[in-house]
Amino acid sequence: MNETSAWDELLPKVMAEVMENTAFTEARPVAEAPCFDEGVRSVALLVHDPVQGEFRLLMAEPLVKHLAATVYGPVLEEIDEAIENDFLAELLNTIAGRLLGEMLPPECSFQLGLPESREGLAACSHPPCLSWHFTIEELNCTISLHGETLLALRRPPTPADDEAGYSFL
Repeated sequence: MNETSAWDELLPKVMAEVMENTAFTEARPVAEAPCFDEGVRSVALLVHDPVQGEFRLLMAEPLVKHLAATVYGPVLEEIDEAIENDFLAELLNTIAGRLLGEMLPPECSFQLGLPESREGLAACSHPPCLSWHFTIEELNCTISLHGETLLALRRPPTPADDEAGYSFL
């Protein structure tokens, strides 16, 4: 199993589950990098331990507004930009936590930084980097992973993997 195959299998699954459980919507993978004609919001989250790297989430501005309204609309009368940015940060934090929880052995804890909103953030500004693209409510979203040790993670072995000689790192 090469180093991208575990991510390629897991990331779309986690993204779909998080979007369904958080905003009751579907995230559909797409092959081509999206054009963010309608403006983009972006957030980054550093991974400090046991590997180092960064998760990035770029989302079309109207999609951020729609999802934040879906999640917070029933309880908040007004949803401003700060609440939308908090929603985007928490979404990335949830996605990253779920991914690392799946990719690391059960006994291994991890340490994340605080999500940071960033203007002008590119999905993949420098290698090593992997990106996945999605449409949600007909709008665009990209998640990317950066950093050699983060990208080198492989899913912890199952008994079948042990027999095949598959290893954690």
